[in-house]
Amino acid sequence: MPTGEGQAEFRVVDNVRPGHVGTVADERVDPIDVTATLVDLAVRGHVVINELPRESDFARADWEIKRLEGSSDSLRPFEQQLLDGIAQVGASVRVSELATRVQESIGGVQNALYDEMVSNGWYERRPDDTRNRWSQLALAALIISVVLTGVLAAFTTFGLVGLALIVVSLGMVFVAQEMPARTAKGAALLGGLGALRSDLLSHPTNQMPPGAELREISEVLPYAIVLGGADRWLDAIVASDVDEDPDSDDLSWYHGPENWHLRNLPDSMRNFLTTVSGSLFSR
Repeated sequence: MPTGEGQAEFRVVDNVRPGHVGTVADERVDPIDVTATLVDLAVRGHVVINELPRESDFARADWEIKRLEGSSDSLRPFEQQLLDGIAQVGASVRVSELATRVQESIGGVQNALYDEMVSNGWYERRPDDTRNRWSQLALAALIISVVLTGVLAAFTTFGLVGLALIVVSLGMVFVAQEMPARTAKGAALLGGLGALRSDLLSHPTNQMPPGAELREISEVLPYAIVLGGADRWLDAIVASDVDEDPDSDDLSWYHGPENWHLRNLPDSMRNFLTTVSGSLFSR
């Protein structure tokens, strides 16, 4: 949103969060959708991510996620479930312990996100339910086709008809994954997300209001994590560092170890996103 000549601010419309964005875009709750939600919750003041110092150059990176009292903004049900699964207010968890901590709650986070696809009017039915229903029908059709082909081949000369039915049934199995249908409102949102992705990939990163650059870019980052362009926005944060002093606490939502600099943030975040995405959905 333009705020002045050569300046722009990022604004969330209709409380559409990064988890919503990723799920509407591909009709699935992916690990990156939940990870981007966690980053968004940090930016909004509900948790703080502390990168821990490594015991040696070869030690695996780890982070401590501490839950805070939180800001005054409203939480969506899936965000509340994610926070409750991570830690109680004032408590913390290491990313290396995250898999066992959230294993029971991650299914609830996914369910809540799918439910919001319907309650927000973006889908008539939950995308996962639609896929499951069509997959079951396709599997039943495939079994019937195989049995019928065996009967036709054994007792008639129409075995090729059965083979054709098998091919059609196999096609239904693949098509079932594409059956979820967005409503007109969902299609409009998807079109808006396309425009947002274009902006994230091309909009100048140096047009944030003076004095609020880190806050504004941080608010953009979770959406760029889902839609693309995260690297260029991380580079914009790096560009704001004009001295050689450590920047361990310069960001309100991500703290680095001693002698950590903002120029280390891109590598830190790439490691964090990869590690957390793998931890959240590990079994």
